[in-house]
Amino acid sequence: MNILFVGPYRQEDEWGRKSRAILQALQKTDHSVTARPLFLTENLVYNAYMEKAEFVTNDEYDILIQFTLQPHVVYDGNVKKRIGIFNTETLPHEIARGHLTKELLMDEIWVDSPQLETAVYNTIQNYNPNIKVRAIPPLLDITNLPAQAGGSLIAGDPDLKDRFIFYYIGNLLEEKSGFKETFLAYMTSFTHKDAVALLCASEVAGNQNDLENIVGQCQAAVGNFRNSNERPLFKVVGGQGGGMHVGERVALHCDGNCMVSPHYSIATNSIVLEAAMYQSTPIVNKGNASYEWWGEENLWGVDSYEELCLTLQRPVPYRFTAGELWHKPIIKSLQKVMKDVYINKFERDKKIAANAKLRSDFETACLNVEEDSQ
Repeated sequence: MNILFVGPYRQEDEWGRKSRAILQALQKTDHSVTARPLFLTENLVYNAYMEKAEFVTNDEYDILIQFTLQPHVVYDGNVKKRIGIFNTETLPHEIARGHLTKELLMDEIWVDSPQLETAVYNTIQNYNPNIKVRAIPPLLDITNLPAQAGGSLIAGDPDLKDRFIFYYIGNLLEEKSGFKETFLAYMTSFTHKDAVALLCASEVAGNQNDLENIVGQCQAAVGNFRNSNERPLFKVVGGQGGGMHVGERVALHCDGNCMVSPHYSIATNSIVLEAAMYQSTPIVNKGNASYEWWGEENLWGVDSYEELCLTLQRPVPYRFTAGELWHKPIIKSLQKVMKDVYINKFERDKKIAANAKLRSDFETACLNVEEDSQ
């Protein structure tokens, strides 16, 4: 079959990383795959490589796969099947037909987990029961992820010597990032006497004052029951306001002992997948797609609860996001898990051994496509 894949695989962000992973998994099949890039950001940060699939041309295509935001999806009547991948981060709750216009143009929709598959299908079938919804497993592009880090972010820092390193990588300015919960759980789990540290790195470029304000708000939320000398060690590392590049992420995965990522999103996150592959046994919400696929064998799960997605940061501007749900971490559960991670070396070692197999799994993962439309 001839497949045309359209996605933001040249972007250096989460959309780009996931797009490249899906494209590579398609290329490992027997299908002929042609790729065309699109860009989903005004602040264009992209890689300049020429994807080999861009040089594959066919007179006609059997399947069109689009990985993008819903408003950018097009209907092509010249292909036998239209597949949409929308990086779905929330569970549908009450979504009107008018907000599903683009989804209803598809023959098939791909999502990150069986939980999302069920929720999206139950919503879509109210309007078109012939649309198939498919859950795809975690995929990761490991092309630029070496087996070992080329350097260290913490070497030579005497404050961090012989400490257990928790670390957070994310967009601190996003409500859904889970940074506040991470900070509060850490500050209330440990004292200055514990040989631990929490390192925080901003995944994306941002205003340094904004980042400092977020950290200041979290510190204020802990309260004044401790003076600054009694707090457990916390540091901001990496590019900080300038964001992190891949080399810094890999270094932090290898320097750290446990990534903390209680993101509200249901979808998989490539940085969590990276951390697991580098055997840092990440902490995630139990409602997250990565936990749904892998569970306690590879990850530490935090109890979370479904909550209405009430946010100004809407992923799709025209959609009323209060009709969707996401998972918010329970801070008390996150606190308990962080203590368990620190104390329970036996469980850590079991997860490390399980995660040692992930590089091979990612390297060989492929995504086959059925030709017949449902």
